[in-house]
Amino acid sequence: MVDVIWKPANVLINNLKRKFYGKTFFCPVCHLELSFHDADKDGLLVCPLCGIVIEITSVFGHPLPVVHDVEIKRYQPKMRIHPLSTHLPIGLYPFALLGTLFIFFISIIQYIYLKNGFTLDETILLYVPSIKKMADIFLFVSIIFSTITFASGYYDWYMRYEKRKYRMITVKICFSLLFLVLGILSLFLQTSGLIFGENGFLIINTAGILLSCLYFLLMFTNMCIIATLGHIGGLLVFGK
Repeated sequence: MVDVIWKPANVLINNLKRKFYGKTFFCPVCHLELSFHDADKDGLLVCPLCGIVIEITSVFGHPLPVVHDVEIKRYQPKMRIHPLSTHLPIGLYPFALLGTLFIFFISIIQYIYLKNGFTLDETILLYVPSIKKMADIFLFVSIIFSTITFASGYYDWYMRYEKRKYRMITVKICFSLLFLVLGILSLFLQTSGLIFGENGFLIINTAGILLSCLYFLLMFTNMCIIATLGHIGGLLVFGK
């Protein structure tokens, strides 16, 4: 079952990687996958993970990375704010999504039950407003701290990596900005009263259902973005 899901996902990931990275090769020391576009006009680049200076040559159409030197005077901050600050947005965002998903399904079930003359247990219904408030707080804190995460990550790129235009860092910057934009839109929809009413339940009408579909599309898109950012960030910290 896992293979059935993983194989198509792996094909999609590899296709997207080729689109964003172009032709790639592996660092001969730490085996981090790098793009040919990461090299400067002289064909040299510094591995962002291990710090070796690589010259890229091509032998019969195949990339051959040659180690030239090691960058030993790399800026090393005493406190890595960026890796630390990533945990709060990544940790809270899924709980915000789970909370609103719970409310969505409870609202639909309650609507069906009421149409047939039944009702859900009052204990479940009493928890809905509290869950909605928690989801609002989780999403708000996640978006606020994601700005700190982005700022600290940009600072790391500016200082530690000396503004070198690595493809993987370019992807991280673009996806981080996209996450912020989609997150703000999701927060607006979640707290605007257009999807969820004052009692916390889903507003079941044509506009409410359509807007809820847009909302969950934004939320699930951001979940994919979080997974991508975490994967690339993990490679830059721990290697392959």
